[in-house]
Amino acid sequence: VLLMCVTGLLAVSLLSMKLGAVHLSWNEVWSGLTSDSEPLARNIIWQIRVPRLVDAMLVGAALAVSGALLQGVTRNPLADPTILGVTAAAGLASATVIVIDPRVPQWAIAAACAAGGLIGAGVLFVIAYRGAVSPVRLALAGVALSAFFGAAIVGLLASSRTFLQTSLGFLAGGLYGSEWRDFRAMLPYLVPGFAAAILLSGRLNILALGDDVAAGLGVVTDRTRLAILAVVGVLTAMAVATAGMVSFVGLVCPHLARYTVGSDNRALIPVSALYGALLVSIADLIARLVISPSEVPMGIITAGVGAPFLLYLVRFRE
Repeated sequence: VLLMCVTGLLAVSLLSMKLGAVHLSWNEVWSGLTSDSEPLARNIIWQIRVPRLVDAMLVGAALAVSGALLQGVTRNPLADPTILGVTAAAGLASATVIVIDPRVPQWAIAAACAAGGLIGAGVLFVIAYRGAVSPVRLALAGVALSAFFGAAIVGLLASSRTFLQTSLGFLAGGLYGSEWRDFRAMLPYLVPGFAAAILLSGRLNILALGDDVAAGLGVVTDRTRLAILAVVGVLTAMAVATAGMVSFVGLVCPHLARYTVGSDNRALIPVSALYGALLVSIADLIARLVISPSEVPMGIITAGVGAPFLLYLVRFRE
């Protein structure tokens, strides 16, 4: 599975560097990567396509890991950062700072999204808590919060002068204009977020046995759920800060990982991250090529994959 994912990422990376509004030959790609003999090719590759590719991989990995954590903590196969409102909470924070100051730097947007994601996760936990946190209440509260925060985002953008310029790309999700500054803004949050997800994977396995068994094995269930929700909030926030409201990646990739490596979260979470990186990279490449030299929002591609998959889960899976 790892070999397949790495091979797929390598193939998508090469195609992403070659194809776009300006198609490069393989010789130009090689020259642009390794020397200064082709200044135009070098600038296209290192200043536009490589940072966008790296950002796409990180966004996909963050959303996929968030989905895997949420499906584990809620024991709900339909759980996803978008469905449970975490994406919308981070998106509301991002939309707020952009409306206040359209020239706000990327690091400030990332910080605002992190705060919004954490607050959204906290609100979700508080609403779902009633002596203990029920996975069912967690899922129902998330759906309600997603609708509420989503409506607030649309209302905020619609009432601002930046609506026409920013709303489509933000609401549908996309990496247009993604640069190295987005990578630098995400990295301080993603590194501890991914590390925490790996560290919590063992406890997530124990939570799957039920709260009584988990408590008997020494796991403080509510604190563990709160920690997982906090990690989900941070990872989802960084994806929103960079790519907007990308949907369904956190739903599809954990299921694909579960089909290939099983339900052990110690393997499921890293493989989900690879699948997420692969899915978003492919979706971004298609979004750039389908009406080249223009592009469609990447979220349309992920929704085109994820929505039928969700219907399949609802119709045919227990």
